[in-house]
Amino acid sequence: MAVDALSTLTGSLCAWLRKPLAALEAAHRGGRLGHAWLIVGPPGLGKLNLALVFADRLLRGRVGTQTPPELSAALALEAMSDRHKPVDHHPDLHWLFPEEDKRSISIEQIRDVIESLALKGHQGGAKVLVIEPAEAMTAAAANALLKSLEEPQGQTYMLLVSEQPGRLPSTIRSRCQTLIVHGPKTAAVAAGGPVAGSRAELAPLRVAQQNTADYHLFINELNDSLNAIYEGKRDPQSVADEWLKKGDLAAILDWLIARVRRGVRARVVLSRSNPITEPRRAVLHNEWQALTLAKLFEQLAAAERLREQQGGGINAELALRVLLLGFVPERGRP
Repeated sequence: MAVDALSTLTGSLCAWLRKPLAALEAAHRGGRLGHAWLIVGPPGLGKLNLALVFADRLLRGRVGTQTPPELSAALALEAMSDRHKPVDHHPDLHWLFPEEDKRSISIEQIRDVIESLALKGHQGGAKVLVIEPAEAMTAAAANALLKSLEEPQGQTYMLLVSEQPGRLPSTIRSRCQTLIVHGPKTAAVAAGGPVAGSRAELAPLRVAQQNTADYHLFINELNDSLNAIYEGKRDPQSVADEWLKKGDLAAILDWLIARVRRGVRARVVLSRSNPITEPRRAVLHNEWQALTLAKLFEQLAAAERLREQQGGGINAELALRVLLLGFVPERGRP
């Protein structure tokens, strides 16, 4: 049965988000809520789920009432994949995200929502704007939002969701209160049960995603196309276009960074390893043997840089093409 994405994300809450929701509601009770919040944290934590639940409670006057039902990582992941499908929602909820086939939030989108926020709420109460992700705003869009941040009107609240707050202008950041969302140190994910004994924070939605058959197919396709570039069987430009059409450049870059790191690590420690007893490491080394270690480090740095700059106005299409071109051995170039 298809999940009702918006109802799921507004009516139930991932367990590890209870504490940040309590912090927002405590600020509301204490008269410290303010009008603008920057909700930040790495990908895979469900920050949007937190923003939508709190927005719904503000709009319906339910702040401080019973905690929402628990939302599993698997169901949250399913809802997140369908979250932008058109659906009826509370008339005073304004939700901005990049339009279809675009990777940025335009000044026109901001201007339109500012006009709507200037009107009286349909139900005479609060109005809430959710921007996801906030760093996708163009420079002009961020500047257009600034006046509303400086001169909020009535019960208007703005929740800016971001995994790269450093990409936002300091003028935007300085006018928002910041809530940092942390992942759990243990989490029940998909069908895998609890992950215990680790002090590192988890990104449960990423973990849940990695447990799906679709994700493994997705990764196999990425790996095959990257190897085809190295072997001269695929053009880097066509692969970049194909990857961009998949619509999750962040996940692709996370995979690519981890993939290159494994290759670098294998190359660095190969001299201290026995290829017979450690065949996987030898395979990783031999796989890119026409690329020097210095080149692999260069590719790693470029991938990390692109990941950090994503959503900040960079030409992702051009940057990805250049990055993938770096996996073509010199002997294979014209």
